Amino acid sequence: MLIIDELDSSLHPLLVRRLVRMFHQPELNPNGAQLFFTTHYSSLLDRTLFRRDQIWFTEKDNDQATRLYPLSDFSPRENEAWERGYLTGRYGAVPFFNDPPLLAQAAG
Repeated sequence: MLIIDELDSSLHPLLVRRLVRMFHQPELNPNGAQLFFTTHYSSLLDRTLFRRDQIWFTEKDNDQATRLYPLSDFSPRENEAWERGYLTGRYGAVPFFNDPPLLAQAAG
């Protein structure tokens, strides 16, 4: 088992994708080693890299307690774009803002 915090922080995005794929290839990973990692890189929410049950989100509640839950809890459709769903807040785990964006303030 390999555990990495912020896998994408010092690696090129294509290298990250390649590394993930290597763990899924039996000829390169004959003993079935597992890769656990955290990331803020939303483009990894890709069905060509993962199954729905392999993606987990974390979200803080109002008491600052962290909740962990899988993408599979949302039963995304077969052709659903996971990254888009995540960025639009469908799966939660996105920041909440109490103030308007800085760009909107500057334009107004």
